Amino acid sequence: MRKIGQTLRFLIPVIALVALVVFMTGAGRRKRAKEAFLAAVAPVYEAWNTGNADLLDEVYAPDCLFHWPPYPDTEGLEAHKQFLAAVRSAFPDFQLTMDQAMLDGDLGLTRWTWRGTHTGEFFGLPPTGKRVVVSGCTIGQWVEGKVVEEWKYSDELGAHQQLGFKVIPPGE
Repeated sequence: MRKIGQTLRFLIPVIALVALVVFMTGAGRRKRAKEAFLAAVAPVYEAWNTGNADLLDEVYAPDCLFHWPPYPDTEGLEAHKQFLAAVRSAFPDFQLTMDQAMLDGDLGLTRWTWRGTHTGEFFGLPPTGKRVVVSGCTIGQWVEGKVVEEWKYSDELGAHQQLGFKVIPPGE
C-alpha cells in the first residue's frame, strides 16, 4: 500500500504537468490561428474604410457568393466590389471597425460596427444627410486561404430608422 501511495504522489504532478503542456500547446495553436485570421481579414476592413475595392482580391475567391439580407445576393467578387462602391458612394465617410473575431473550423466570424453619413442615393433611398451607426456580423467560409461564401447580418431596420424612414404596417 505504501508503494502505491509513493507512486501516486509521483504520478499526480507528472499528469498535471502533461495536461498543462497539452493545454498550453493547444492555446498557442488557437492564438496563432486567430492572429492569422485577423491578418487575413485586415484587407477587407481597409477596403471598406478606404474604398480601395481591389484589396478584396487578397481575401475572396473570384466566384465568391455573398448574402446580406435584405439586399440581393451577389455572386462573384466583381459584383461585390460594385456593392462596396455603391455603399461608399452613399456613405463617403463610411468606417468599419472589428469588434470581435472567432474561428470554427473553416468558418471565420467577425462582429463589427460601421458608421457613416448618408449623403448619396442608396438603393433608391434619397440622401438624408444623417449619420448612422450599424452593428452586425459576418460569417465567411474559407477554402484554401480564400472566402468562397459569406453571410452578413446587420440591423438594417435600425439603420433605416436612424436615417429617418418610418415603418408603415400594411393597410395604413
